[in-house]
Amino acid sequence: MLSLCLIEDNKKLWALLHQWLLDEGWRCDRYTSVEKLSEKHFVRYHVFLVDVMLPWENGYSFVKRIRERSDVWIIMLTAKGWIDDKKLWFTAWADDYLVKPFSLDELTMRIQALSTRLSDIAYYNYENIFIDWKSRLARKWDEVLHLTPIEWEVIWCLLAHKWVVASRADIIEHVRWADEMRWMSRSLDVTISHLRSKFSKDMINTIAWVGYQIA
Repeated sequence: MLSLCLIEDNKKLWALLHQWLLDEGWRCDRYTSVEKLSEKHFVRYHVFLVDVMLPWENGYSFVKRIRERSDVWIIMLTAKGWIDDKKLWFTAWADDYLVKPFSLDELTMRIQALSTRLSDIAYYNYENIFIDWKSRLARKWDEVLHLTPIEWEVIWCLLAHKWVVASRADIIEHVRWADEMRWMSRSLDVTISHLRSKFSKDMINTIAWVGYQIA
């Protein structure tokens, strides 16, 4: 069962979302601020649902703090729908976002999509590299590696195509880059380069004129 953490300071919305998530069959803890959440909570949940505008510490600061310690799934709940904000979340911090007001059914679908990905890929071992997709843990030797949400999405696509080549189009379509079309290909090249520097240059093979394949 998925374990969710809902952080929303609007008490009416807070109560509505909490009851909805429980009715959907998930375990869900709820908070109106982050002051009672410590770093030990970061590994307790599969998914964080975080409002951007929060008292004490805002959602931006809190999510950056999570990312320093964990690669747990994060869905932002935000009133900001501008493209620059979306690019910021997808590039560095969040795995998904919902712009308020949003449909509760859409929230369910997005959480279910994350849940499906959690169960699709379990483990990956390559020489000194270990990836546990379900808990979003990546290690090289004994060093824990922190990946951005975009890097996790590319890894997922490569693992899903493990026995065949993942085309550039497949990866770009899966990741849903917020970039303009002409920058998508460049974003993929940069992400692959970052992954190779974190893991190993031999872990991801380039297949000329086609795409990439994980070793």
